[in-house]
Amino acid sequence: MREQPVGKQPVLFQLQTGLFLGIVCYNPLFESIQFVLEKKEFFEVEWPALVNFDKTGLYPYLIGIPTITLQRIHIVWYTLEIPKTLLSLYQQAVPIKFTEPSFSFSQKKEIPKKPEKKEPEEKVIPFPGKKEEQEEPEN
Repeated sequence: MREQPVGKQPVLFQLQTGLFLGIVCYNPLFESIQFVLEKKEFFEVEWPALVNFDKTGLYPYLIGIPTITLQRIHIVWYTLEIPKTLLSLYQQAVPIKFTEPSFSFSQKKEIPKKPEKKEPEEKVIPFPGKKEEQEEPEN
């Protein structure tokens, strides 16, 4: 059986316990990143990192777990627009090299392509009238 493609996108989350950065995994054939983050009840996050800050900026600290499952209800807010410095520090901290073409650290947003819909031809289906209407009285 053919393996399903996996899309990966870095996302910055505000949870009830703090600010986190991780890579959200999804199937790009059936879902978009917005669908996963806004509609899916549970989803996978690879290499989650706690984001700490001081007067010089934001810093990611890896939790040490390769994958966690998040429940959407615990997310206060999220963003796909991550500061470049934070993203580069995160990329340096993650212990694996990213070679998958679906993963990129660019700031461009993914826009799923929608197939063009043709205008449906108008079909008029006449319903048969009542028997009384069809039979005319003979006088």
